[in-house]
Amino acid sequence: MAQALSEEEFQRMQAQLLELRTNNYQLSDELRKNGVELTSLRQKVAYLDKEFNKAQKALSKSKKAQEVEGLLSENEMLQAKLHSQEEDFRLQNSTLMAEFSKLCSQMEHLELENQQLKDEASKAGAAQAGSVVDGEEKWMLEEKVKHLEVSSASMAEDLCRKSAIIETYVMDSRIDVSVAAGHTDRSGLGSVLRDLVKPGDENLREMNKKLQNMLEEQLTKNMHLHKDMEVLSQEIVRLSKECVGSPEPDLQPGESS
Repeated sequence: MAQALSEEEFQRMQAQLLELRTNNYQLSDELRKNGVELTSLRQKVAYLDKEFNKAQKALSKSKKAQEVEGLLSENEMLQAKLHSQEEDFRLQNSTLMAEFSKLCSQMEHLELENQQLKDEASKAGAAQAGSVVDGEEKWMLEEKVKHLEVSSASMAEDLCRKSAIIETYVMDSRIDVSVAAGHTDRSGLGSVLRDLVKPGDENLREMNKKLQNMLEEQLTKNMHLHKDMEVLSQEIVRLSKECVGSPEPDLQPGESS
């Protein structure tokens, strides 16, 4: 009985061992299949990562290209602004030079009238030889002096007014250029150009600087012209004072006024 049970137990254990081996083969086969599938999935993940990196680089390059295109558009806008302001400066300079020439002619006329007044006063004193200057002639001389004084004051006032207009225009132009330059600096595209644009294309910034320098040069010329007009205004005031202060012919001794 014990021997029969032992034989039965042996058979049962053999059956269990066979079942375990079968399960082991199945599990090994599944493990092999899973390993192959895992390797395939890893290859797919690596491929997808590579494609994702390519897509990111392409997207970044596209954004940088758009930023560079924006910088080029800004450069073209600055060039157009320069051409427009150059034309404005040319017209303004032409107008100012015409006004300057007119003021020079008026100053020469004032100098001539001033000299004529002095000559007339000198001749009147020598010709009358001790007589009182004729009242009507004296009145005419005084009227000429008053006329020169009023004319000089009017020209000085007109010159000051135009100088103020010029100064305001120049300051506004400087502000416009500064804003444009500041906008370019704040755009933060320097790194974009270094990363994407070829080194030879980085002269865009130099072009912008040259355009701004040309604008500054035009503004400087206008400032010099403004100073010249101030000097002319001072000369007109000086002539006006000379006209007002021209001495009348002295009376000869023994003559009554």
